[in-house]
Amino acid sequence: MDIETSSKRYAKALIAFGVEQSNLDILFDEISSLRKTLEDSEDLKSFISNPTISKDNKKKVLNELISDSMPNISVIINLLSQKNRLDILLNVCQRFINQYNAHKGIVEVTVTTPIEVSEDLESIIREYLKSIEDGKIKLVKKKDKSLIAGFTIDYNNTRLDASVKKRLEKLKKQLKIIN
Repeated sequence: MDIETSSKRYAKALIAFGVEQSNLDILFDEISSLRKTLEDSEDLKSFISNPTISKDNKKKVLNELISDSMPNISVIINLLSQKNRLDILLNVCQRFINQYNAHKGIVEVTVTTPIEVSEDLESIIREYLKSIEDGKIKLVKKKDKSLIAGFTIDYNNTRLDASVKKRLEKLKKQLKIIN
């Protein structure tokens, strides 16, 4: 079974567990925090994916890392460890967040700009997205100086690219065709 399928199944089970325990929102907060920790730490990702480290050592370290701040996460860490699948932990976290958003009717939108997004632009983006999407809009702001100017908006497997970088790439392709 591939990583995507396995991750979706574990995430679905976590959603069901959260609903059953009436702590889905708490579980979401903890998994979001764990996801951020995993994404920010190359050392931790390398540690988890290292096949020479025993699953028991990985489980011990992860449980120590999350014991006080994320008590509900131990369930998934113990299960993944038992199945020798701790290497997919980040994917499970990402799939859980996607399924949680779908369950709650939340559309996660990522706005990437080379500078800080102003409140005016943020409200314009929210209004635009409300006109084309049903559900609550959750705006995630990112900075990427390589865009030069403009922005990209990513949601539901759709990208709206209004960046200068994209325009320059198109112009470069057109110039190559002409020559």
